Amino acid sequence: MNPNNNSEEPIIKKRRIENESSNFTTEIFQPESEPGNTEQKRNKIRVRKKQIPRFRLITTGISALLTTSLQDRVPLTLTDIQHLLLYSLLGNLNFTQPPRWYVLDKCNHVKQTTCLIVEGISIKHWEMYQDSLTTTKKIFDNVVEILTPSVYGGSLVKELALVPLSEADKESLIQKYGSINLALEVRKDLNVMMKAVFPISDEVSDTFDKITLEEKFPRTQLILSAWQLIEDNYPVPLKGKLKAIYTDYVLSKDEYKPVTVKSPMFGLDCEMCLTEAGSELTRVSIVNEKHETIYESLVKPFNKITDYLTRYSGITKTILENVTKRLEDVQQELRELLPPDAILVGQSLQTDLHALKMMHPYVIDTSTIYNFAGERSRKPKLKVLAKEFLKEDIQNSKYGHCSVEDSLASLKLVQLKLSKSMEFGDAVHTNRQQYRENVIKKTTQQQYAMSIFNHIIDQRKTSVVIGCDNITGDYHTFLTQAKENLSNQLKKGKTKKVKLNTVDRMDDVISNIIKAETDYNLVMGHLKIDSNCANLELMQTIDKWIEKIWNSVPDTALCAIVFGGTTTDNGVAMLRVKSTERSY
Repeated sequence: MNPNNNSEEPIIKKRRIENESSNFTTEIFQPESEPGNTEQKRNKIRVRKKQIPRFRLITTGISALLTTSLQDRVPLTLTDIQHLLLYSLLGNLNFTQPPRWYVLDKCNHVKQTTCLIVEGISIKHWEMYQDSLTTTKKIFDNVVEILTPSVYGGSLVKELALVPLSEADKESLIQKYGSINLALEVRKDLNVMMKAVFPISDEVSDTFDKITLEEKFPRTQLILSAWQLIEDNYPVPLKGKLKAIYTDYVLSKDEYKPVTVKSPMFGLDCEMCLTEAGSELTRVSIVNEKHETIYESLVKPFNKITDYLTRYSGITKTILENVTKRLEDVQQELRELLPPDAILVGQSLQTDLHALKMMHPYVIDTSTIYNFAGERSRKPKLKVLAKEFLKEDIQNSKYGHCSVEDSLASLKLVQLKLSKSMEFGDAVHTNRQQYRENVIKKTTQQQYAMSIFNHIIDQRKTSVVIGCDNITGDYHTFLTQAKENLSNQLKKGKTKKVKLNTVDRMDDVISNIIKAETDYNLVMGHLKIDSNCANLELMQTIDKWIEKIWNSVPDTALCAIVFGGTTTDNGVAMLRVKSTERSY
């Protein structure tokens, strides 16, 4: 180029301007000189938007919002909050299915995660003192009700801290359960989770002598978890919407005993008809593990029958003509028949329990444990399952279905699976080769950690737990139960990626959270408060604590505030990803 030739293109110098407080990076192209041509004077500006993570609720989360009326509200569990914290830290790597209650777009760009737990404060305190939480309400528009361990005497620290994240374990968990999502639920104490919604004692039943059957894995691993019961529309004795819906339902027992590997299984199936009031029960059958029919009864609906559904149920007007037994009679007989740790087995059993208007905690659903499509939402039919795996033709009678035949087929399917493996007959488990290959590509290290607060080695994450001495001891107990090789690494003097910080005062917890937010990927603060001491002044102080924490978290950080609930009332959780696009 001839520098004296004005007709040549001007020399362009690119200047990059970054504004950390904005959501944009601007690249400005400027000519080094300013020739007379108007086009050449024009700066060329290119704006590239940063990757901003965005948090929003979907249907399950929306139904838990405090703005949802009590009769329509279904609370989340603490495990749901735990999942969100993990998701913000690990992104999509650790999950094969999308979260059930929220969407976190661009989760890999969450800069940092801060969580404050205030144990001893419940939804009741929120409702009573919400006028004193003015700043908190301005910051968080996603406030949900959560069912917390305090309600059933469980450990909030245990529920939140223990997560099976070992990479070595992860593959075996996926082999067992199909996904980390399911593994997280199954690995938790099933009885502890069930105590959140059902009256379960601590005494284990020893009255049942199980028949000799070679089982390759515990039958308890097939039982639906508490949140799966809710998700699949099983009747459960919760507050709010579910309580209003199930006012005329009864528990199958006044008190249950913990389910174990020796708990008996019973196949159950019902037939229904249509009445002026809707679907009502007309027949119920129960078989035991020896394939014996131990209960069989016809039931006469109270309301006028509009369709006997004979082609499906086999029930006709003649069959029911002299029947006098009513629904409440059947309910009472089943309450007397079933042991307190009975496992009910059936195909889409929620339909049968709704027909019986009964609630039961321990359920194995053949439409869930067997799967052809590789998607949990696509349920196979019992007739197809019986043909494929039992080599039996069922539901072929021109007189309709037989509830004994269907209940027996479901029980046989469960027994068959128990004699094989968790993967047997389940495409969700067997069609995961591509997923495993993706995991191998994304990670080269042997291990994640066993706890959400331990080393997350592959991702090079760091975490700190801050609290007073009345709570940090609980965390210490779980942290020291990490795998032996991780303990050895720490003892060899390697940099500790997880710390436990004990302070003297609650104010110190807040100030240390603020200091730690720039140094750790996960900052967890935990305050333990006597619920009887909650008053206006304390709630105003909590409001100020939350404001300080929110103001200190960096842009694109996830902030979660959890009121841990009490022994009588649920808790609440407040969630938001910070963004300079809007302030509170």
